[in-house]
Amino acid sequence: MTRLRKIPTTVITGFLGAGKTTLVRHILENAGGRRIALIINEFGDIGVDGELLKSCGIAGCRDEDMVELANGCLCCTVADEFLPTMQKLVERDTPPDHIVIETSGLALPKPLVKAFDWPEIRSRVTVDGVVAVVDSAAVAEGRFADHVDALRAQAEHDNPLEEVFEDQLACADIVLLNKADLLDATGLAAVIATVTDKLRGGVKALPTRHGRVDLAVLLGLDAAVEDDLAARPSH
Repeated sequence: MTRLRKIPTTVITGFLGAGKTTLVRHILENAGGRRIALIINEFGDIGVDGELLKSCGIAGCRDEDMVELANGCLCCTVADEFLPTMQKLVERDTPPDHIVIETSGLALPKPLVKAFDWPEIRSRVTVDGVVAVVDSAAVAEGRFADHVDALRAQAEHDNPLEEVFEDQLACADIVLLNKADLLDATGLAAVIATVTDKLRGGVKALPTRHGRVDLAVLLGLDAAVEDDLAARPSH
């Protein structure tokens, strides 16, 4: 019997304003014929990514390839929405070649990845990699994100946002230091040092502008993150 190919899934994490939606646009615009299904997790009044993407006008970006989860962090709603959403995607007559999940900036990445261990999807889907998008300009100013007060007001879990930021980095397979063009060489070097100190060994932190990075670097990491959670520390 022929084994079904596991659909690779990329999890994109990062705080509001870091550039996750811009990165998603870049992925869709440069898909190169790949059928990419997009899951967007919005969070309250500050979540606008879904509407932005629906109006993007990108060729091949169809409504049926986009599933929004609008009830908060993926890690908090996973039992109600995530599993049926993934099942819907993998059971389509023409399954996607790749799934991209854009989490809210408040989502803890590790609980989401743990959901991929559920038998209903483990045999069909694998986490190709976790991508953390960082607002370099904010980090250079001693913050982990813009709109910090709005984020704190929207948080539904008790984890301090500084710890959420560290968890996003600790779980990442690649980190994009977005808005790097807003910094001089000294400022960027300081951001790289700050972020690298929080990463697992071998994880690269790449300076980017408008989320532009070669998809050959971003997709196809083959990290099988669901099998490697023990090596990804978490608060």
